[in-house]
Amino acid sequence: MAKDFADYISAICNSVRTDSRTRSAIGREIDAHLRDHAELLKKSGCGEDEASRRAIESFGNPRDLARDLLMVHAQGTWRDAFLTSLPHLLVALLLTAYYEQSIACVIAVLLASGLGIGQAVTRRVPPWSFSWLGYCLVPVVLVVFILLGATHWWTLLGMAYIPCAVLVVVYVVRQTASRDSLYVSLMLSPWAVITAWFMAAGSLTDVQGIHLSAAGMLAYSRELVGSFVALAVASFVFARLRPRWGKALALIVPLTGVFGYLSLYCWEELSFVGWAVSTIALAVVALPTIREFVH
Repeated sequence: MAKDFADYISAICNSVRTDSRTRSAIGREIDAHLRDHAELLKKSGCGEDEASRRAIESFGNPRDLARDLLMVHAQGTWRDAFLTSLPHLLVALLLTAYYEQSIACVIAVLLASGLGIGQAVTRRVPPWSFSWLGYCLVPVVLVVFILLGATHWWTLLGMAYIPCAVLVVVYVVRQTASRDSLYVSLMLSPWAVITAWFMAAGSLTDVQGIHLSAAGMLAYSRELVGSFVALAVASFVFARLRPRWGKALALIVPLTGVFGYLSLYCWEELSFVGWAVSTIALAVVALPTIREFVH
């Protein structure tokens, strides 16, 4: 009986794409229900093997049950939604602190960062951690662009660093996709916004040479902050929605809106290369959400 239950529960939990703590709780709950049902069947005269088989049959197909459980657990709590949106709000606060020279914003960023890191440490890869992970990868990718334009002995460092950075990013994306493809879009959503604004504030050569125009970035201060606030709202809605198509729309619609507004607002500043790079970045981020509608 124990082996039959373990195999059945494993088949269900492996199909539920959520964090390990939630999967463990689901497994324990199903195991308790199966054992209770089997005990009732044995008291009614069934043998142990037959009771185990009938208890499993009463639960139905593992994949169908996993899909139903995923719908139940796909909706995050209000705290999960807040923590999902928090890194975007932190970036907006950090930019506001820079533009307004506000000490209060800096203190708020430090306190909120401590809250997010503390929550991430105490839980094992919760769904909201993927929005944080996206920002953790931004410096890794930014250094790659800088080293691509390096000269002299920095070229040797780039030859060693760039393949390692690519492997790290590919590994993280693959691991995230194995959990849920929508988390890939959630994780990479800041990349599309950051790339688009970098292209608006300077060329790809400027990014490689760290020659972004401070005056240009200052001219877009409100729009830049607003872009990350839009990401925060999108992430909050993403965490609270239950249907997968709703989660996909919650990510792709604000990103498309930000990109469309930026394209109109920075029509003269964006070069053809800037347009191409920004469009590719948006397409890469949106691909997992588009797949939801294709499937």
